[in-house]
Amino acid sequence: MGVIFCEHLDGKIQYRCNTCNTYLTHRGYLVSTRFTSASGPAWLFSKVVNIYYDNAVSRNMVTGRHIVRNVYCKSCSSKLGWFYEMAFASGQEYKEGCKILELALIREETDDMPETSFGKHILSNV
Repeated sequence: MGVIFCEHLDGKIQYRCNTCNTYLTHRGYLVSTRFTSASGPAWLFSKVVNIYYDNAVSRNMVTGRHIVRNVYCKSCSSKLGWFYEMAFASGQEYKEGCKILELALIREETDDMPETSFGKHILSNV
């Protein structure tokens, strides 16, 4: 088995897997905070990295029928939410290609490292 390659999109406010701390996305990709999952509140993101999907299934949801795939963390295989592959109801097309992350399964962190022309650096008081 090889090394798992993880992608990072940067961002001041970041979202990570609650189980293994793997980077998933940042606030700039947040589309909506008005979703609910089995575990409680869930948020819709336009781009999430370091995940994989299972097989597509048809699911009847509050807003109509959708083709969805469950989303899992690439590093620890924890379930994180789902991916909207296709929406059948009119007005729900904006969800297609987006991912739902359940808030109970992720955590928010703030990146406080200063940005310089050479990239991010940790400053020391030497």
